[in-house]
Amino acid sequence: MLIDSNIAIAIRCDICGEITIHDVSLFDFSRSKKINLECECGQSSAIIKTKDYKSFWIELFCFACQDIHVFKYSLRKLLKGKIIARCIETGIEISFIGKNDDIKQLVKEYEKDSEEILNELGFYDYFQNFDIMMKVINRIREMDNEGRVFCDCGSDNIQTDLYPDRIELRCIECGSVHLIYAETEEDLKKVLECAEIQMHKYSFQCIDSRFGNNDRNKKG
Repeated sequence: MLIDSNIAIAIRCDICGEITIHDVSLFDFSRSKKINLECECGQSSAIIKTKDYKSFWIELFCFACQDIHVFKYSLRKLLKGKIIARCIETGIEISFIGKNDDIKQLVKEYEKDSEEILNELGFYDYFQNFDIMMKVINRIREMDNEGRVFCDCGSDNIQTDLYPDRIELRCIECGSVHLIYAETEEDLKKVLECAEIQMHKYSFQCIDSRFGNNDRNKKG
């Protein structure tokens, strides 16, 4: 009896937000014990590893919490399919694994449900300009993943808060604040022009196209 060794893995990119369905053959592991899956934007979405071809570890780059989650599946489980991987922190569905036709249906239902939930919560209406906000968020995530968002106090523990018109970065260690406005195309252009976001110890900074970049020390 012939065994279908092909599986499909749907993953939402943690940078651009797009869902990509990757087709993988388990015979691909005969040449390597590790497969890297990339989004069309070039961002790595997942790494699949095996040691004995009986158990497989999948490292998923989570768009929901910006962490990396590792899941272990047996060969039998992968071939059976209909697997839903969830973010360990939030419980949000972050990946679907199974046969291609099943995955396409799951993704279709997921996108429909997500859209309805976001509409019910008023998510789109919360921001002054939803499209600009999402593009700014994705740009900040891209820089953060490349180690280009940091505070010079030495801490990498930076809290992110979203507001209707801006994103607030706050260093948990020293309390420095960096505001990034995301309302207009000019705001987006300002962020895209930034090679990095460097927060300064005990300081307040602002990226706003209306007034230019503002950087001043807090009064102690």
